[in-house]
Amino acid sequence: MRGESVDLPVEIPGSAPLTTRLHSLLQQPAAAQEEAQTARGWVDLAYEAAYGERYAAAAEAAERGLKAPGSQDVENRLMLLRLLSGVHEMRGASAIAAPYLEERVALLRQLGRTRQAEVEAQLGTMLLREPDRVEAEILRRMAEELDDGTGPSVHRADVLSSLAVRSLHDDGPDAALPLITEACEILEALGRPQALAGARMFLAHAQLLSDDSEAAMATANQVLSAPANRAVRGAMAMLRATVHHQADRPTEAVADAMTSVELYSACGVRKGAASAAALLAGITASLSEADTSVLAWRVAVQQAELGEFSESRLLSLALGQQLLDMEQYAEAEKVLEALSLRLAGGDSDFSTRGRALMGLGHAVTQQKRPLEAMSHWEEAATQFISAEEVDEAARAHLAAGALAASLDRVDAARKHYERGLSLADQGEDTDPLMLLQALHSLGHLLCRHEEESGLDYLDRAMGIVDEHGTDWQRADITDTRARSLTALGRGTEAVAAALEAADMFAGSGDEEAAADAEIFAATVLLQMNQPQEAETLFRMAAESREISDPLLATSLEGRAEALTALGKHDVAAGLTADLEALRAQLASEEDLPHSE
Repeated sequence: MRGESVDLPVEIPGSAPLTTRLHSLLQQPAAAQEEAQTARGWVDLAYEAAYGERYAAAAEAAERGLKAPGSQDVENRLMLLRLLSGVHEMRGASAIAAPYLEERVALLRQLGRTRQAEVEAQLGTMLLREPDRVEAEILRRMAEELDDGTGPSVHRADVLSSLAVRSLHDDGPDAALPLITEACEILEALGRPQALAGARMFLAHAQLLSDDSEAAMATANQVLSAPANRAVRGAMAMLRATVHHQADRPTEAVADAMTSVELYSACGVRKGAASAAALLAGITASLSEADTSVLAWRVAVQQAELGEFSESRLLSLALGQQLLDMEQYAEAEKVLEALSLRLAGGDSDFSTRGRALMGLGHAVTQQKRPLEAMSHWEEAATQFISAEEVDEAARAHLAAGALAASLDRVDAARKHYERGLSLADQGEDTDPLMLLQALHSLGHLLCRHEEESGLDYLDRAMGIVDEHGTDWQRADITDTRARSLTALGRGTEAVAAALEAADMFAGSGDEEAAADAEIFAATVLLQMNQPQEAETLFRMAAESREISDPLLATSLEGRAEALTALGKHDVAAGLTADLEALRAQLASEEDLPHSE
């Protein structure tokens, strides 16, 4: 609601690179206390503070506006009095709001705007906040009464605007649209640009909510092409960014989101700035601009923390996840550890802390500190249980179990797998794929350590695959069964299962896994002193399937060993030479720099 005031800047230059602009916000997130030179300037500052839920600052700005040059202009004074009564009402201080409302009504009467004064006196604070359902009926009757053929009136526009707020809440955007559209038409006809900017902002959001993005964009453009304060302009830039994003126009979405962040930040609308920065972070991440995305997440977190909003927790979590995705594990650890510590104890957000601990576990695992990761994941499971997120708790235990198994900490792995299975197996509420993972993991672990009960878990896992899984998953469990049978000393059954798995993998289009299963079967045959059959399988795996060089090396090594056992030393020597050449090639490839 800027009018002719030029006290405050309404735009921030946007020609610099995104990273420069984001760095600038991080270095100077809070603007210095701004001063206005006129009453109109203080109107803008008061509105912006109120929009940013900084009600004490809004009240102070409006009070100063009443003493500033231009305060005797009746329109300025009326706006300031409405702002003061509205701000105090939003703070729950109705007794403080009342005198300002009374002064405004008295001024309206002095100006001869008797009907408007009567309406505001009768409706009181209904025009200053979202009315309840009973008040909405009163407003509806008043709107009908004011539709008396005498022409447009600002008080009818006020009533329609308040009614639209309630209609949006109760009946959705389609019910609110006719009301706010008419209010905009009235304010435009009466030449009230300040009130029109706010009404059109509401209209644009209602149009977006009703899935009419084209109309919402047109309305936003109307607002931005007319006088409006930074809070309103920031909101419209955010709406434009949202529409562009939904329409898959990322370049335009990024530009508008950045503008919104800057405008909102400049006028202290912290929640808006955080939301716009989060949108910017998501879009730039999708464009593979990871560094820009991280900066945007940092701005989002900083703005939310400045506003002391609880959303800062989720934004910190998103920042940590982005850093993990970028493989910046040390930075991710700092962010996630700080978040976890902040949420520790008391009435914390158990769910968010659980997720922070899961991410923290991944960060320290990548930094080769697996025991810390296991501890973090165990604590994450406890947090998820407190948040009544049983599935997430099960996943945390399964992750800890897999890590323990990789470290050959059998007892710890078994404890975590069994706990994960217990949590995953929730009857009707069970996530079948998670239950499958739990059964598969525990069954394999037990069999590897010569406990035949592991086969029962694998059998149950196969039952779940039959009902909910895929052909590839069936092949995978069959392959695990083959390896488990080997650990249990049942070689003949293991070979049969491995060959069955190979056929299944091939049927699923996974030639590499099929060859790996055949090579495993060949290895077992070799161990069972059946080199002829083993050599045939090693050769078939290499010659009949398209496989990777590392797997080809494994095949060559096994085949050479089988041929040696058969006394075919010359052929074995030739294969060994081929194997050494292939290993040298693989080693040289590992030494080459990897392109991004």
